[in-house]
Amino acid sequence: MRVRWEQAAILLIAAHSVALGLALLVDPLDTLRLAQWPYAGDLFWPSQAGLFLLVLGLAYGATLVHRPLVWLIVLSKAVAFLFLAVHALWLGAPRLALAAGVGDGLMGLVAWVVARRPGARLGGQALDREGEADHARMP
Repeated sequence: MRVRWEQAAILLIAAHSVALGLALLVDPLDTLRLAQWPYAGDLFWPSQAGLFLLVLGLAYGATLVHRPLVWLIVLSKAVAFLFLAVHALWLGAPRLALAAGVGDGLMGLVAWVVARRPGARLGGQALDREGEADHARMP
């Protein structure tokens, strides 16, 4: 089976969120320390962030089966970009937040390209010009 670039991109985006989510869920303090992100609060918040990232990563992976979920990636990555950029530039978050925001923005842009690309295939579904699954062309 040949993996198309669209599938590989979605898999990498999903893997990134799953890996970061698992790291924050399993060992939140060491994960934050490794990222040079100072934190002295309760473990609940970074663990909750890890759980949410894990769930989002699994939903991103489901895009390969349920094509319209690609818009979840676009929306969540756009929101993450804005949130991280604002916090890095004006609210005192570590500079790593800006780099993370740029990374999320780039992932969202790739997902947007996949969503808008006519003929893109994810999970066997070709897309028509409006970015919807073209069931007439499905094998």
